[in-house]
Amino acid sequence: MRTGRAIAAVVGWLAMATAATAAERLVLEPYPGGSWYDVVNQSGPGGLVREQMPQGQTPEDPRDVLTAQSMKGSRASPASFITGAFSQLGQSCETAETVGPTTEVEAGRPVSYGRFYCGKLKDKPYGAHVFFKAIKGSDALYVIDRDFRTPVSAHPSAPALPEDQAVLFLQTEGAARKYLTDKVYVCDPVFPEARCSAGEAVPTGR
Repeated sequence: MRTGRAIAAVVGWLAMATAATAAERLVLEPYPGGSWYDVVNQSGPGGLVREQMPQGQTPEDPRDVLTAQSMKGSRASPASFITGAFSQLGQSCETAETVGPTTEVEAGRPVSYGRFYCGKLKDKPYGAHVFFKAIKGSDALYVIDRDFRTPVSAHPSAPALPEDQAVLFLQTEGAARKYLTDKVYVCDPVFPEARCSAGEAVPTGR
């Protein structure tokens, strides 16, 4: 499920060009559990888009995707953006469940989380789970989503899997939620944090 493309359609993604360096930056620390590579990493006057997947997977047959986008000057709140993404994704899904969006404040910034569960994508022999984090920065709205391909299920949030696979899948999704909470953030001079002084080893899309 190429969710990065779907979200880009929601916001009317702009043509890409070379971006000027902003005072703030979105940081994605390396995703745990193996090596991930960039499928797309582009920036322009309107923001950035970066899409990653694990080594061994291809854009033609993605099973796990991590997408980050920024929309410079966006007036949307994190929660309203996620609500709109739910609506957009629901048009491609035969059965769906959602959780959230829930809103918090992290490092002085409004942040929202949401989860979209699709039991079966239209015209596809599988479903999908999509976990969102949206951050309202001073310069832009940042949206990060972690996508999973799932077996077709009448219960979108709980696909039927053998017990050993079900346990592993729950652990993998738990790790994804923790990653979005702990390892995805915005750094800028306004809200200095210790983790932002590590030499910018893992900034996204500049």
